[in-house]
Amino acid sequence: MSAVAFDRTGLAMRFFVRRRLIAAAITLAALAAVWAWADSLDNRLESSSFFTGWLLLGALLALALFQVRKKLPMPPLGSAALWLQVHVYTGLGTVGLFALHTPMRWPNGTLESLLAVLYVATFTSGVIGLYWTRSLPKRLSRLGQEVIYERIAALRGRLRDRAQVAVLSVVRTGGATTLGEFYSARLHEYFSAHRGWRYRFLPTSHLRKALLAELTEASRYLSDNERKTAEVLFALVRERDDLDYAEALQWRLKAWLFVHIALTYPLLATAGLHAWTAHLFYGGAP
Repeated sequence: MSAVAFDRTGLAMRFFVRRRLIAAAITLAALAAVWAWADSLDNRLESSSFFTGWLLLGALLALALFQVRKKLPMPPLGSAALWLQVHVYTGLGTVGLFALHTPMRWPNGTLESLLAVLYVATFTSGVIGLYWTRSLPKRLSRLGQEVIYERIAALRGRLRDRAQVAVLSVVRTGGATTLGEFYSARLHEYFSAHRGWRYRFLPTSHLRKALLAELTEASRYLSDNERKTAEVLFALVRERDDLDYAEALQWRLKAWLFVHIALTYPLLATAGLHAWTAHLFYGGAP
């Protein structure tokens, strides 16, 4: 890495650290102001639950608007990066609002318990998504090439066809069947089948290493032409494993986003119902 590139990387890192510190300070300051005002309401023998409850509901609505912003990329609404930062720190700030509103106890009623479960599930999925969206793209970049999720199935089919053609060609031209038998026994299913749900949740390189080791061992008994084809299979096994790995990580990101959004709307509906019933039983007073 050149000195210029290193300096640019250092500047970028310092910028991101400074931005995160500023955003965290603003979030903590806002929570401190909310706590001080809620405490003053309680000291005046006024209920602070409506104040913290409406703030929490407003924060949840603001978080939901992030999906709307992503579908309306208009400059007057601000950059997507800015909205993402607001989304992240507003989401983290809701923990403090939730703690002030409950306060620090599990609700008793059915509606309140459902609301708490939905909030905890949505917040937890958000934290998981925050970690995955920061870490998984870095792991994908190590593959050396960008793979579009929707094209992975077609790319798998091409690798399968290339492997079959290579093996059939050497069997037909050379007459040796050792590599063909190995492919039929160990590699045909690998190139043809999906890795399954377990691999999507926990992708590992165990199968890749095992197949490469077995192919290396089998190469001792191959003819010269078969060894050349075996080298092709070595590369294809690695490519297929890279595709499976990319598919698993990208599927994780897509599945997380689906779950996070699917939890958001029931949370908003339940929170709105909770606010309505709270006012209803309080006699409509704010």
